[in-house]
Amino acid sequence: MSVVGFGFLRWSCFLLATIYFLLLGGIEGVRPGAAQEKPVVIGYVARDLNNFPLLLAEARGFFRDAGIAPQLVQMRSTVGLAGLQSGSIDYYSAFVSAIRWAAQGVSLTGVLAMVDKPNFYLVSRPEIRTVADLKGKVVGVGSIGDINYIVTQKVLAQLGLGSADYTIMAAGDFPLRMAALKSGAIQATMAAPPAPIIAKEWGFNVLAFSGDFVDYPLAGLATTTSKLKAARSEVVSVIKAILHGLLLIKANRTETVVLIQKLLKMDIKVAEAAYDLSFKSYSFSGAASDKGIRNVLDLVQTSGAARQIAPADVVDFGPLKEAQAALGIR
Repeated sequence: MSVVGFGFLRWSCFLLATIYFLLLGGIEGVRPGAAQEKPVVIGYVARDLNNFPLLLAEARGFFRDAGIAPQLVQMRSTVGLAGLQSGSIDYYSAFVSAIRWAAQGVSLTGVLAMVDKPNFYLVSRPEIRTVADLKGKVVGVGSIGDINYIVTQKVLAQLGLGSADYTIMAAGDFPLRMAALKSGAIQATMAAPPAPIIAKEWGFNVLAFSGDFVDYPLAGLATTTSKLKAARSEVVSVIKAILHGLLLIKANRTETVVLIQKLLKMDIKVAEAAYDLSFKSYSFSGAASDKGIRNVLDLVQTSGAARQIAPADVVDFGPLKEAQAALGIR
Protein backbone atom coordinates (compact mmCIF):
# COMPACT_ATOMS: atom_id res chain seq x y z
CA MET A 1 0.00 0.00 0.00
CA SER A 2 1.31 3.42 -0.87
CA VAL A 3 2.08 5.99 1.81
CA VAL A 4 -0.75 8.13 0.49
CA GLY A 5 -3.21 5.20 0.66
CA PHE A 6 -2.16 4.29 4.18
CA GLY A 7 -2.50 7.94 5.27
CA PHE A 8 -5.98 8.15 3.81
CA LEU A 9 -7.05 4.92 5.56
CA ARG A 10 -5.66 6.12 8.90
CA TRP A 11 -7.44 9.47 8.52
CA SER A 12 -10.72 7.71 7.61
CA CYS A 13 -10.52 5.49 10.71
CA PHE A 14 -9.74 8.51 12.88
CA LEU A 15 -12.70 10.42 11.42
CA LEU A 16 -15.08 7.50 11.94
CA ALA A 17 -13.86 7.04 15.52
CA THR A 18 -14.29 10.75 16.21
CA ILE A 19 -17.85 10.74 14.87
CA TYR A 20 -18.64 7.66 16.96
CA PHE A 21 -17.37 9.17 20.18
CA LEU A 22 -19.09 12.48 19.48
CA LEU A 23 -22.35 10.65 18.94
CA LEU A 24 -21.82 8.54 22.04
CA GLY A 25 -21.05 11.63 24.09
CA GLY A 26 -24.17 13.32 22.74
CA ILE A 27 -26.29 10.36 23.70
CA GLU A 28 -24.74 10.12 27.15
CA GLY A 29 -25.15 13.87 27.61
CA VAL A 30 -28.92 13.60 27.33
CA ARG A 31 -30.55 13.49 30.75
CA PRO A 32 -31.65 9.92 31.54
CA GLY A 33 -35.33 9.41 30.92
CA ALA A 34 -35.78 12.59 28.85
CA ALA A 35 -37.14 10.66 25.87
CA GLN A 36 -39.62 8.87 28.11
CA GLU A 37 -41.18 11.96 29.69
CA LYS A 38 -44.94 11.44 29.77
CA PRO A 39 -47.02 14.50 28.82
CA VAL A 40 -49.83 15.22 31.28
CA VAL A 41 -52.21 18.14 31.74
CA ILE A 42 -52.66 19.39 35.31
CA GLY A 43 -55.36 21.93 36.05
CA TYR A 44 -55.02 24.26 39.02
CA VAL A 45 -57.39 26.77 40.57
CA ALA A 46 -55.26 29.86 41.06
CA ARG A 47 -51.66 31.04 40.95
CA ASP A 48 -51.47 31.40 44.70
CA LEU A 49 -49.86 29.96 47.83
CA ASN A 50 -52.34 27.06 48.00
CA ASN A 51 -51.15 25.84 44.59
CA PHE A 52 -47.56 26.97 45.05
CA PRO A 53 -46.06 23.46 45.61
CA LEU A 54 -47.31 22.51 42.14
CA LEU A 55 -45.78 25.63 40.56
CA LEU A 56 -42.53 25.11 42.46
CA ALA A 57 -42.28 21.49 41.31
CA GLU A 58 -42.53 22.60 37.69
CA ALA A 59 -40.04 25.48 38.12
CA ARG A 60 -37.44 23.29 39.85
CA GLY A 61 -37.69 20.47 37.30
CA PHE A 62 -39.08 17.91 39.74
CA PHE A 63 -41.62 16.72 37.16
CA ARG A 64 -38.88 16.15 34.59
CA ASP A 65 -36.87 14.25 37.19
CA ALA A 66 -39.90 11.99 37.68
CA GLY A 67 -40.29 11.41 33.92
CA ILE A 68 -43.28 13.75 33.53
CA ALA A 69 -43.74 16.60 31.03
CA PRO A 70 -46.47 18.70 32.68
CA GLN A 71 -48.72 21.28 31.09
CA LEU A 72 -50.16 23.42 33.89
CA VAL A 73 -53.45 25.13 33.08
CA GLN A 74 -55.28 27.55 35.37
CA MET A 75 -59.07 27.02 35.38
CA ARG A 76 -62.15 27.44 37.57
CA SER A 77 -63.14 24.46 39.69
CA THR A 78 -66.30 23.62 37.73
CA VAL A 79 -64.34 23.68 34.47
CA GLY A 80 -61.47 21.66 35.97
CA LEU A 81 -63.66 18.95 37.44
CA ALA A 82 -65.64 18.66 34.23
CA GLY A 83 -62.32 18.44 32.37
CA LEU A 84 -61.28 15.50 34.53
CA GLN A 85 -64.48 13.67 33.69
CA SER A 86 -64.16 14.32 29.96
CA GLY A 87 -60.49 13.38 29.87
CA SER A 88 -59.33 16.79 28.60
CA ILE A 89 -57.12 17.12 31.69
CA ASP A 90 -55.43 14.40 33.72
CA TYR A 91 -55.29 15.93 37.21
CA TYR A 92 -56.82 18.85 39.09
CA SER A 93 -55.78 20.69 42.25
CA ALA A 94 -59.21 21.48 43.80
CA PHE A 95 -59.03 18.71 46.40
CA VAL A 96 -62.11 19.67 48.44
CA SER A 97 -64.32 20.08 45.37
CA ALA A 98 -63.14 16.77 43.92
CA ILE A 99 -63.95 14.96 47.17
CA ARG A 100 -67.41 16.51 47.25
CA TRP A 101 -68.06 15.38 43.67
CA ALA A 102 -66.73 11.91 44.45
CA ALA A 103 -69.02 11.68 47.45
CA GLN A 104 -71.95 12.34 45.13
CA GLY A 105 -71.05 9.44 42.86
CA VAL A 106 -68.65 10.98 40.34
CA SER A 107 -65.70 8.68 39.53
CA LEU A 108 -63.00 10.92 41.00
CA THR A 109 -60.55 10.33 43.81
CA GLY A 110 -58.17 12.49 45.83
CA VAL A 111 -54.57 11.23 45.77
CA LEU A 112 -52.50 14.02 47.36
CA ALA A 113 -53.01 16.92 49.76
CA MET A 114 -50.78 19.97 49.33
CA VAL A 115 -52.65 22.04 51.93
CA ASP A 116 -54.31 20.22 54.81
CA LYS A 117 -55.29 23.27 56.89
CA PRO A 118 -57.03 26.28 55.32
CA ASN A 119 -54.56 29.09 54.79
CA PHE A 120 -57.07 31.82 55.70
CA TYR A 121 -56.70 34.62 58.22
CA LEU A 122 -59.55 36.62 59.73
CA VAL A 123 -58.66 40.28 59.22
CA SER A 124 -60.71 43.23 60.43
CA ARG A 125 -60.98 46.99 60.52
CA PRO A 126 -59.20 48.90 63.33
CA GLU A 127 -62.34 49.26 65.45
CA ILE A 128 -62.84 45.46 65.48
CA ARG A 129 -60.24 44.30 68.01
CA THR A 130 -61.76 40.94 68.97
CA VAL A 131 -64.11 38.44 67.39
CA ALA A 132 -66.79 39.49 69.90
CA ASP A 133 -66.70 42.97 68.32
CA LEU A 134 -68.13 41.44 65.13
CA LYS A 135 -71.59 41.11 66.65
CA GLY A 136 -73.98 43.06 64.47
CA LYS A 137 -71.30 43.66 61.85
CA VAL A 138 -70.79 42.51 58.23
CA VAL A 139 -68.27 39.81 57.34
CA GLY A 140 -67.27 39.46 53.68
CA VAL A 141 -66.75 36.13 51.93
CA GLY A 142 -65.97 35.18 48.33
CA SER A 143 -69.43 33.84 47.51
CA ILE A 144 -72.22 32.19 49.46
CA GLY A 145 -71.56 28.45 49.76
CA ASP A 146 -67.90 28.46 48.73
CA ILE A 147 -65.12 27.09 50.94
CA ASN A 148 -64.25 30.58 52.18
CA TYR A 149 -67.85 30.98 53.35
CA ILE A 150 -67.84 27.55 55.04
CA VAL A 151 -64.53 28.09 56.83
CA THR A 152 -65.59 31.57 57.97
CA GLN A 153 -68.78 30.24 59.55
CA LYS A 154 -67.01 27.35 61.27
CA VAL A 155 -64.21 29.49 62.70
CA LEU A 156 -66.59 32.16 63.98
CA ALA A 157 -68.76 29.47 65.58
CA GLN A 158 -65.76 28.03 67.40
CA LEU A 159 -64.90 31.53 68.58
CA GLY A 160 -68.36 31.99 70.07
CA LEU A 161 -70.42 33.69 67.34
CA GLY A 162 -73.63 32.17 66.02
CA SER A 163 -74.85 32.79 62.48
CA ALA A 164 -77.45 35.27 63.82
CA ASP A 165 -74.75 37.41 65.48
CA TYR A 166 -73.35 38.83 62.23
CA THR A 167 -74.24 39.31 58.56
CA ILE A 168 -72.37 37.48 55.81
CA MET A 169 -72.02 39.28 52.50
CA ALA A 170 -70.69 37.91 49.22
CA ALA A 171 -67.95 40.40 48.42
CA GLY A 172 -66.12 38.75 45.52
CA ASP A 173 -62.53 37.70 45.06
CA PHE A 174 -59.57 38.72 47.21
CA PRO A 175 -58.91 42.22 45.77
CA LEU A 176 -62.60 43.10 45.95
CA ARG A 177 -62.92 41.87 49.55
CA MET A 178 -59.87 43.81 50.66
CA ALA A 179 -61.19 46.95 48.93
CA ALA A 180 -64.54 46.48 50.67
CA LEU A 181 -62.73 46.07 54.00
CA LYS A 182 -60.72 49.22 53.48
CA SER A 183 -63.79 51.25 52.48
CA GLY A 184 -65.81 50.01 55.47
CA ALA A 185 -68.43 48.20 53.37
CA ILE A 186 -67.51 45.11 55.39
CA GLN A 187 -65.87 44.99 58.80
CA ALA A 188 -63.95 41.71 58.45
CA THR A 189 -63.07 38.99 55.97
CA MET A 190 -61.30 35.64 55.88
CA ALA A 191 -58.51 35.66 53.31
CA ALA A 192 -55.20 34.04 52.43
CA PRO A 193 -51.80 35.75 52.57
CA PRO A 194 -50.91 38.46 51.74
CA ALA A 195 -54.14 39.61 53.48
CA PRO A 196 -52.58 39.72 56.99
CA ILE A 197 -49.59 41.66 55.65
CA ILE A 198 -51.83 44.21 53.90
CA ALA A 199 -54.08 44.49 56.97
CA LYS A 200 -51.15 45.31 59.24
CA GLU A 201 -49.83 47.88 56.76
CA TRP A 202 -53.23 49.58 56.90
CA GLY A 203 -53.28 49.53 60.69
CA PHE A 204 -56.03 46.87 60.65
CA ASN A 205 -56.16 43.74 62.82
CA VAL A 206 -55.50 40.02 62.36
CA LEU A 207 -57.93 38.16 64.63
CA ALA A 208 -57.38 34.48 63.90
CA PHE A 209 -55.73 31.83 61.72
CA SER A 210 -58.40 29.43 60.47
CA GLY A 211 -56.03 26.44 60.52
CA ASP A 212 -55.98 26.65 64.32
CA PHE A 213 -59.68 25.83 64.39
CA VAL A 214 -60.56 23.60 61.44
CA ASP A 215 -58.96 21.02 59.12
CA TYR A 216 -59.82 21.30 55.43
CA PRO A 217 -57.50 19.94 52.72
CA LEU A 218 -58.10 22.84 50.34
CA ALA A 219 -55.58 22.06 47.61
CA GLY A 220 -54.01 18.84 46.45
CA LEU A 221 -54.39 16.51 43.53
CA ALA A 222 -57.37 14.57 42.23
CA THR A 223 -57.80 12.32 39.23
CA THR A 224 -60.28 9.82 37.86
CA THR A 225 -60.60 6.31 39.25
CA SER A 226 -60.00 5.00 35.73
CA LYS A 227 -56.70 6.91 35.48
CA LEU A 228 -55.63 5.46 38.82
CA LYS A 229 -56.32 1.93 37.59
CA ALA A 230 -54.88 2.28 34.10
CA ALA A 231 -51.84 4.49 34.77
CA ARG A 232 -50.88 3.99 38.40
CA SER A 233 -47.14 4.46 37.78
CA GLU A 234 -47.84 7.81 36.12
CA VAL A 235 -49.96 8.88 39.11
CA VAL A 236 -47.14 7.93 41.47
CA SER A 237 -44.64 9.94 39.39
CA VAL A 238 -46.82 13.06 39.38
CA ILE A 239 -47.35 12.78 43.13
CA LYS A 240 -43.62 12.26 43.66
CA ALA A 241 -42.80 15.51 41.85
CA ILE A 242 -45.22 17.61 43.90
CA LEU A 243 -44.20 15.88 47.13
CA HIS A 244 -40.60 16.77 46.32
CA GLY A 245 -41.77 20.39 46.12
CA LEU A 246 -43.42 20.14 49.53
CA LEU A 247 -40.19 18.77 51.00
CA LEU A 248 -38.24 21.71 49.58
CA ILE A 249 -40.71 24.15 51.17
CA LYS A 250 -40.21 22.47 54.51
CA ALA A 251 -36.42 22.26 54.34
CA ASN A 252 -35.28 25.42 52.60
CA ARG A 253 -36.87 28.75 53.54
CA THR A 254 -34.35 30.84 51.58
CA GLU A 255 -34.85 29.10 48.24
CA THR A 256 -38.61 28.86 48.74
CA VAL A 257 -38.89 32.60 49.44
CA VAL A 258 -36.96 33.35 46.24
CA LEU A 259 -39.34 31.12 44.28
CA ILE A 260 -42.42 32.70 45.90
CA GLN A 261 -41.04 36.09 44.92
CA LYS A 262 -40.45 34.95 41.34
CA LEU A 263 -43.48 32.74 40.67
CA LEU A 264 -46.11 34.75 42.55
CA LYS A 265 -44.69 38.20 41.71
CA MET A 266 -44.17 39.40 45.29
CA ASP A 267 -41.43 41.64 46.61
CA ILE A 268 -38.97 40.02 48.98
CA LYS A 269 -40.50 41.26 52.25
CA VAL A 270 -43.99 40.13 51.28
CA ALA A 271 -42.61 36.79 50.04
CA GLU A 272 -40.86 36.21 53.38
CA ALA A 273 -44.00 37.03 55.35
CA ALA A 274 -46.15 34.91 53.02
CA TYR A 275 -43.86 31.93 53.57
CA ASP A 276 -43.99 32.29 57.36
CA LEU A 277 -47.77 32.70 57.36
CA SER A 278 -48.38 29.74 55.02
CA PHE A 279 -45.81 27.28 56.35
CA LYS A 280 -48.10 25.51 58.85
CA SER A 281 -50.87 25.04 56.28
CA TYR A 282 -48.81 22.74 54.04
CA SER A 283 -49.03 18.97 54.36
CA PHE A 284 -45.44 17.84 54.23
CA SER A 285 -46.33 14.14 54.08
CA GLY A 286 -48.77 14.77 51.23
CA ALA A 287 -51.65 13.25 53.20
CA ALA A 288 -54.76 14.88 54.63
CA SER A 289 -55.99 14.02 58.09
CA ASP A 290 -58.94 11.68 58.46
CA LYS A 291 -60.64 14.51 60.36
CA GLY A 292 -60.15 16.87 57.43
CA ILE A 293 -61.63 14.40 54.94
CA ARG A 294 -64.60 13.81 57.25
CA ASN A 295 -65.14 17.57 57.57
CA VAL A 296 -65.50 17.74 53.79
CA LEU A 297 -67.82 14.73 53.73
CA ASP A 298 -69.99 16.32 56.42
CA LEU A 299 -70.73 19.14 53.97
CA VAL A 300 -72.07 16.62 51.46
CA GLN A 301 -74.00 14.48 53.91
CA THR A 302 -75.70 17.44 55.59
CA SER A 303 -76.82 18.62 52.15
CA GLY A 304 -78.86 15.50 51.55
CA ALA A 305 -76.58 12.62 50.53
CA ALA A 306 -78.50 9.38 50.90
CA ARG A 307 -75.71 7.16 52.21
CA GLN A 308 -72.93 7.40 54.72
CA ILE A 309 -69.60 7.91 52.98
CA ALA A 310 -66.20 6.95 54.41
CA PRO A 311 -62.89 8.69 53.60
CA ALA A 312 -61.74 5.54 51.75
CA ASP A 313 -64.63 6.07 49.32
CA VAL A 314 -63.24 9.38 48.10
CA VAL A 315 -59.46 9.27 48.59
CA ASP A 316 -56.74 6.75 47.80
CA PHE A 317 -53.34 7.49 49.35
CA GLY A 318 -51.83 4.21 48.12
CA PRO A 319 -49.89 5.90 45.27
CA LEU A 320 -48.79 8.58 47.76
CA LYS A 321 -47.23 5.90 49.96
CA GLU A 322 -45.29 4.62 46.95
CA ALA A 323 -44.06 8.15 46.21
CA GLN A 324 -43.13 8.64 49.86
CA ALA A 325 -41.09 5.43 49.79
CA ALA A 326 -39.29 6.56 46.63
CA LEU A 327 -38.31 9.82 48.36
CA GLY A 328 -37.34 8.13 51.61
CA ILE A 329 -40.31 9.43 53.62
CA ARG A 330 -41.71 7.13 56.30
